[in-house]
Amino acid sequence: MNANSKTTSRTRLERREQEILRAATELFASNGFHTTSTRRIAEAAGVSEGTVFHYFGSKHDLMLAILDRFYTERLCRQAETILNEVMGTRERLRALALNHVQQLAADRALMMRLIQVYIGVDLLYVHGDDEAPERDSPIRALNRAYVGYFDRILREGMARGEIRGDVALPPCRDLFFGGLEYGMRTYLYRHRGSADAAIGDYAEELVEPLWRYLQADRVTAGATADTDRESLTRRLEQVTRRLEQLAEG
Repeated sequence: MNANSKTTSRTRLERREQEILRAATELFASNGFHTTSTRRIAEAAGVSEGTVFHYFGSKHDLMLAILDRFYTERLCRQAETILNEVMGTRERLRALALNHVQQLAADRALMMRLIQVYIGVDLLYVHGDDEAPERDSPIRALNRAYVGYFDRILREGMARGEIRGDVALPPCRDLFFGGLEYGMRTYLYRHRGSADAAIGDYAEELVEPLWRYLQADRVTAGATADTDRESLTRRLEQVTRRLEQLAEG
C-alpha cells in the first residue's frame, strides 16, 4: 500500500470514528444514556453495530470517549493556552470563564447535558465495583485535570502578590464554576439572540466580585477569611438576582 492509499485509509477511519461519536453525542443528549442502544447509534452513524464495538469496547467507553475529547481538546487545551498567553490574574480568570461558558453553550449546551448524564453513569461505574476506588472515577479525573488550571491561576497570582495569600481554593473554585453553569441555565438561555454579548457580560459579572475578594488589599486589620467569604457569597447572590431580573425583563 502506497503513502497516498495509507493516508486515504486513515482519513476514512477517522471520519467513521467521528460519525460514531457525533451520532452517540446527539442520541445520549436527547434520549439518555440507558435508553440509547448501540444499534441505534450505528444506524445514525451509517455503520454496522459491530463497527461501533470495533472502535469502542462498550457504550460506557463511547460516552467516556466523547467527554474525554471534549475536556482534552476544548477545555484543557484552551485553558493551557490562556495560562501561556495571558499574564494578569484577573485577565486569566475572565478568559477562563469566557471559554468555559462558550464551550458549554455551544450546540445549546449539548456537552453540559452529557456531563450531567454521565455523572449518574459514572457513579454506577465506580460504586458497582468494590475494587474501583472513587478517586479512579474517569469523569472525576477529567474534571480534576481541568479545574487544576483554575487552581494554577490562583496559586501563581498569590506567588506574584496579585491576590491575597490566605485564599482557600475549594470554595473559590466552586463559586467560579458553579456560578458559570448556573448562569447558563438562567440568563444565557433566555438571550439566544444576543448570545455572544450575554456570555461576555456574564463572565465579567462573575469575575468582578470574585476578583475583589481575591485582591491582596482586600484584607484589613479586622477582617477574617470567613467574613470575606460570606461577603463574596452575598455579592455573587446579588449578581445572580440581577441577571435573573434582566432575563425575566
